[in-house]
Amino acid sequence: MALAVDRAKGGVIVKSAANATSLPQGLIATKLVPAAMDRRLVSRESLFGSRTGWGGMSPVVSIVAAAGSGKSTLMAQLHHDMVEQGVSTCWLSLDADDNTPAVFAVYFLSALSSVDPNLAREDLSTLRSNPVRDFDVFFDALVARLSAIDRPTTVFIDDFQHIGHPRVLRFLNRLLAHLPPCLHLVFASRVQLPLDLARLRVAGALIEVDQDHLNFDATQAGVFLKRYHDVELAPDDLQALITTTEGWPTGIQLAALAIRRHRGSAGELIKSFSGRDKDLTRYLVETVLSSQSEIVRQFLLTTAPLRRMSPDLCRATSGHADSGEMLEHLERCNLFVIALDRNGQWYRYHHLFAEFLQNELRRTAPEAYRDVCERAADWCQDKDLTTEAIQYALDGECYEKATDLIARHSPKLAQFDGDHYTVLDWMRRLPTQFHDHRPESLLAHAWSRAFSRGTGIAMQLTEQVLEGLKAEPGTNWDLDDARRQGLRVTAHVVQAVTHAAADEMESCFARAGELRASLPPSEDFLIGTICNCLSLCHFAKGDFELSAKVAVDAYFHGQRAGAVFPTLWADFLQVMANVELGRLHTAHEVAQRAYASARSEGSRHSYGVGLSSLINAEIAIQRCNFDSAREFLGDGSIFKEVFGPAEPVLAAIRNEARAQAWNQELGAACRVLEQGQHTALGTQHPRLYAALAIEEATLQLIAGDTAGASQTASRTRLLDDSDSTRTSFSRRPLRGALQLLAARFQLAQQNPDAAARILTQLLQARGAPTQGCFFLTVTAVRAVALWNADRRNDAARELDRALRAAAPEFHVYPIASAGRALLPVLDAIAQRRTDAVSCADLDKKLLLQRSLHSILRGESSAQPAAETRPARRSDMVESMTVRETELLRLVDAGLANRQLADALLVSEATVKWHLHNIYEKMGVRSRSAAAARAREMQLF
Repeated sequence: MALAVDRAKGGVIVKSAANATSLPQGLIATKLVPAAMDRRLVSRESLFGSRTGWGGMSPVVSIVAAAGSGKSTLMAQLHHDMVEQGVSTCWLSLDADDNTPAVFAVYFLSALSSVDPNLAREDLSTLRSNPVRDFDVFFDALVARLSAIDRPTTVFIDDFQHIGHPRVLRFLNRLLAHLPPCLHLVFASRVQLPLDLARLRVAGALIEVDQDHLNFDATQAGVFLKRYHDVELAPDDLQALITTTEGWPTGIQLAALAIRRHRGSAGELIKSFSGRDKDLTRYLVETVLSSQSEIVRQFLLTTAPLRRMSPDLCRATSGHADSGEMLEHLERCNLFVIALDRNGQWYRYHHLFAEFLQNELRRTAPEAYRDVCERAADWCQDKDLTTEAIQYALDGECYEKATDLIARHSPKLAQFDGDHYTVLDWMRRLPTQFHDHRPESLLAHAWSRAFSRGTGIAMQLTEQVLEGLKAEPGTNWDLDDARRQGLRVTAHVVQAVTHAAADEMESCFARAGELRASLPPSEDFLIGTICNCLSLCHFAKGDFELSAKVAVDAYFHGQRAGAVFPTLWADFLQVMANVELGRLHTAHEVAQRAYASARSEGSRHSYGVGLSSLINAEIAIQRCNFDSAREFLGDGSIFKEVFGPAEPVLAAIRNEARAQAWNQELGAACRVLEQGQHTALGTQHPRLYAALAIEEATLQLIAGDTAGASQTASRTRLLDDSDSTRTSFSRRPLRGALQLLAARFQLAQQNPDAAARILTQLLQARGAPTQGCFFLTVTAVRAVALWNADRRNDAARELDRALRAAAPEFHVYPIASAGRALLPVLDAIAQRRTDAVSCADLDKKLLLQRSLHSILRGESSAQPAAETRPARRSDMVESMTVRETELLRLVDAGLANRQLADALLVSEATVKWHLHNIYEKMGVRSRSAAAARAREMQLF
């Protein structure tokens, strides 16, 4: 194996690959790019002997040595070898800013996305939308997902010395303890790894490379000096250099640079060296810098703060007219500059050298450092590189500029795009004394806090804005009256959003109602946001019709404002409301539109991708197409953690649990629901907690696990009237769901009459739905109760009513949720319809019946017909009921009244009554005339 000293750390220039992984906004792509190989590499094959192949190499490699010892270059060679062998690889270089669970997780997942985009996408979306979360749970789930890797993969993690956070270390230790066979890890660090490696060491599953291994001997140093610097030393001088530097590669590299510029003998220069690692590092770096010409030295200093360099950016910050040529000169001279692409457009300094230059610039000209950062911020701002502009302003402690930039850009980023992670990161780096300099920053911060489990802080920030706006003009913010009023209204809107995120629906509804009435028509974004709040309130109260209607208004105004975030929320609410109403065709169209819109926005709007995936999964679940649902649940599962309103969280957890339960994985489904309950309690979401508890007991009863359901009800105190969470049941949806659960328990305890009474009350209650999810579920469960009570004709008619209502939309799940006890009722209906089974008019209903048979027997998912919209008809046609249209189709098929009665599960007298109504509506007098008129009107 041929290896060279790490250019970044040992001074040798090695170009980096140009295909950096696409990152979320605000992250540094070059941290995921390994150094490319150099032809002049010094052989280090003896470090690994015959274990260089992936299959023969130990699962974990630890490379620990001082800065500049060639750790990264050794890793780069291993990386190159893995790629040559066809092994999947990813790379992550760490720095001090990565020592938090949130930042480490984002970079780690971004690195993994180059290996498997699907593995990292959902968690990256979660972290972008919700950087404040329980990372122990997150990392445990990530360990489980990594264990599913089934192809050879190596993860390289460089500069691990920056990591010491307990949660990050816990994650890596768990990963090491449960390392899958197809995954290898390679670490490089300046200090001993704070990881549990003893077990791996004893098992022979660890290769450890330390400082002694990496230090050059005289032969290696001689080869290196000749290949990279065309310097040949006498044997005594070479040995003196090894003795002085202890073979430290960076010391040899810097000594070579000094020797080339030294007018005296090399031996004299080498003898003047003194000290060990720290002293030697400082002396050699200072020697290198001072040996440069003034032009080069000034260029190095005035470009030191740059995270990445292009000729134009260097020209703007250093004033050097020939910055492109200077960068090429630095690369040729091995002055710690790394090319980031093959065209010489972007470079970066090795971070050790950059840190030294930055410290030197701060020491000798502190104002110059600030000026460089400010000019870099201005240049990036002109190039629309907003995130980098703000980073430079923060780096240079140009806090007034940073405050101004954040105030200008954070409202759109938070409110229009939903990029909460970036806004929260900016506010973390901006000193708190600058937070209140601009009300726009406070409101954007409040908005992102509301969607990141920080509703209390969000409300405090909005109150701070409102108090500040009360002050006399000129005493606080320099704002005219119109601007003050606009910010005041925005603050109230943010408060309404915060109430919604905290599930305080009464407060949200009151505030949102007042605002909707007062907002002028020109405020499309604010109107769209408030309409979403109102739609959410109506949804939580069970008024799905009004929820859908208001969500349409929210979509309209969000589109006019050009705002992605409120528009996708409007689509989410439209779909969820239409699903509850049983309008799956409409829901499907909106869900597809939302998914296409979110995908077109790219990874920056991953929150929207997750939201739109959720509603597509919801529709697939409602049609019992569980395979399709799983495809969408990957992106949608980011909402399993609570952030923002509860509805997406409930949909994500409930749908994952349903898909697992119907795949005979009841235990896994219950664990998902229990984890969701724990999160809901910890974040004070009692409505979410209650809904998830009901869902868990329901799935257990559907599966026949009555004992488990009873334990769930007891643990969650579902049937305890004194429990504090019972206040959530004052809202109709939860109250009805609890009564339905009580009826299911009665059925499971062989009390069908008691169950039927509860279900009848639900169907006959004031304001009870006559269509949609809840109606279909109650009707199907009631059919089971009637059958078990030996009222079989009533049971058949009840189930037929549900089938008739569900068939046009292929709405399967609510009926299937009655469980296997529904099968004999389905069989009875099928037997009575024998004579009509071949009639085209029954195609949809028969398809639904067959699908239910298949699902309840555990044979397969439902396979609905192609998604189509019913054609629009005349007023006369629309006045026809579903039952009347079905009857006309049977009449056209030639069935007699007795056959019609059997097919429709009604009496002959009822058939005659329906025919009389049809004749009246159509203005005809006979069955044949009615059938002909129906064909003319394209009823079938």
